Amino acid sequence: MTYLLRCNSDVTSLLSGTAIKAIVAYISDYVTKPGLKTYTIFDTIRSVFDKNSEMLGGTQKRQDKARSLITKIVNSLTAKLEIVSYGISVSFRNPDHYTNQKFVVFYWKGYVTEVLKALETRE
Repeated sequence: MTYLLRCNSDVTSLLSGTAIKAIVAYISDYVTKPGLKTYTIFDTIRSVFDKNSEMLGGTQKRQDKARSLITKIVNSLTAKLEIVSYGISVSFRNPDHYTNQKFVVFYWKGYVTEVLKALETRE
């Protein structure tokens, strides 16, 4: 199923009403999670500033400092909320990863086809 759907998600057959009810309850609980309390948000922001106080007085440009701090605050709050970071990243129109590398698209189906052709010619 993973190969056919081209994803790395867990695929399960839901054949009983009990299993379906359990999945619906789990998804409903996840989607309707309560938000963080205001004091927790401010405490998280304060802890990020405390951990990065040397950066504030550093030689980086103000824009770079601000971007770095906001990223750290969002990451910290995301961890506390237990929200999928990809969803947060997409909502800010950022890439879903931080890297200075460029990745090449890899077409798995074409690779498998070529491997199967090579194996057939060997037989």
